[in-house]
Amino acid sequence: MIGILRFLLNIVITAIALYLVTQFVPGVYVTPPDDPWAFIWVALLFIVVNAVVGPVLRLLGMPFTILTLGLFALVINAVLFLLAGWLSEALGLGLSVDGFVPALLGAIVMGIATWVMGLVLGTVGLKR
Repeated sequence: MIGILRFLLNIVITAIALYLVTQFVPGVYVTPPDDPWAFIWVALLFIVVNAVVGPVLRLLGMPFTILTLGLFALVINAVLFLLAGWLSEALGLGLSVDGFVPALLGAIVMGIATWVMGLVLGTVGLKR
């Protein structure tokens, strides 16, 4: 039961972070912008993309990440953000990302926002 609640809380945190990204990063938007369910569905897709494709990209990019002292991880996160946008458009969920730079900025803002909300809600650092 706790695992389900943590997963639902993770979806809500990701949806709020995605809303913040659409407010602060030009070139990233969810349509319709006033529908909270659109953000929830895109957040769920974003979580699935990060859980399925993310580990593979991080493993393949590990040499570059080590070589660049971690900066290549930003590129991997931007690619995951672009992939989530592409899949969202293909599935009709409403996330649009206008290119690599908006994806990079969106990934940075989303990472900071989810981290801060996790600190505030006490979900960061808890063991599962």
